[in-house]
Amino acid sequence: MNQLPLGKKFAYSMGGFALNIANLAISQWLMKLYVPSLDSALISPFLFSLIFLLGRFTDGITEPLIGYISDHFRSKRGRRIPFIIGAVIPVAVVSFLLWVPPFPQQYHWINGVYIFVMVQLFFILWSTLANPYMSLLPEITTDLKERVDISTMQAGFIMLGTLVFGAMGPVKEAFGFKGIGVVVFTATIIAFLPTIIFIKQKPSNDESVSKEKFRLLNIFSWARTTFKNKPFVHLLMATSLYWFALNMIILIIPFWSENILHITDDKVIFLMIPILAANILFFFVFNVFAHRFGKYITFLVVLGGSAVAMPLLALVGVFNIGTAMFETQCVLAIFGIFMSGFLMLPMALFADVVDYDEKLTGFRREGIYFGVQSIFQKISIGFSVALAGTLMYAGGQNKPTEFGLKGIAVAAGICAVLAFIAFLRYPLRDKDGVISEKK
Repeated sequence: MNQLPLGKKFAYSMGGFALNIANLAISQWLMKLYVPSLDSALISPFLFSLIFLLGRFTDGITEPLIGYISDHFRSKRGRRIPFIIGAVIPVAVVSFLLWVPPFPQQYHWINGVYIFVMVQLFFILWSTLANPYMSLLPEITTDLKERVDISTMQAGFIMLGTLVFGAMGPVKEAFGFKGIGVVVFTATIIAFLPTIIFIKQKPSNDESVSKEKFRLLNIFSWARTTFKNKPFVHLLMATSLYWFALNMIILIIPFWSENILHITDDKVIFLMIPILAANILFFFVFNVFAHRFGKYITFLVVLGGSAVAMPLLALVGVFNIGTAMFETQCVLAIFGIFMSGFLMLPMALFADVVDYDEKLTGFRREGIYFGVQSIFQKISIGFSVALAGTLMYAGGQNKPTEFGLKGIAVAAGICAVLAFIAFLRYPLRDKDGVISEKK
């Protein structure tokens, strides 16, 4: 089997840089822009949570639709690359416009209309870009070890994106929220250009696309049959629950810094540094661990470790090992260790699931699988915003409370436990570059 050239692995993996910045930025800072507190909100917290949740539903509808269309798409540049080419500029523009509300200093109904439109466009366009991009991985190599290596390299760019994201607090203090928009705009263009330029798919034709004729209504039957794939169901449940938990932790950090640690937004970077350092140090460790013990055991370690680390935030102030700032940094460092494994493993696991589906159906259906997975992932993230936006005000009135923020950390830990349980019965095992099914 021919090895994929290092340059092409590098070019493909760079997309992770933008994916992470965009997701983390809207998860951590967008609510801080529109609803910093009840007294200074640009729209009501309920409306913001509802808009964000609706956006995730829109995203969930768009993802499988784009996946199904790209699975059947025919062009000289293959099935996926044309979507990436067409979407990258619109994605970058909307990613900037999110951060420039028409009435940035006051509560106004037009802000609600504006953010509703921008959020819907953001999720629709990102689905059009991200689904074909993610669906490329099983196509550019069938070698199991190469997939782990590419996922690790992609995780490296995700870490780089996380490093840039960690500096969003100082960027926001220096340039306002518009500065965050400029960073995300630039990152999107830079990250996806190498994939467009250097990744070449074979021209798609009737044989290479699918033996089934394209009919839009068939999307429902294709989506439904993904649930007959047992490995996919267990992986889907585990990753969706974990995203629910992860998004709540990321979302509360700027609120935690302001309301528990009483520091300004430019100091949020000092909370992100422990996560980033742990990410950088340990994603190589998880790569080696996955090669040595397999992806199944490694992912269980990631989920179980996260289940322990996340609720430790609720014990900040109880440890008595230093200041609340130091204790928070220690907990976030522990959390960052296991977060690094989550950033690299799911893509490689999903590639295995798609290969397993081909054995069952005879079709290559990467797009519909990543689409269905995204429905649950994005909706779970949407509900996590709604839950966190409600819990953080528990026991208080106009500002997030310590009780509410710590309650969110506990809720995140419970979700990680459920993710661990869901993945226990995942049946695929990889050894010596071969996948086998545990009966």
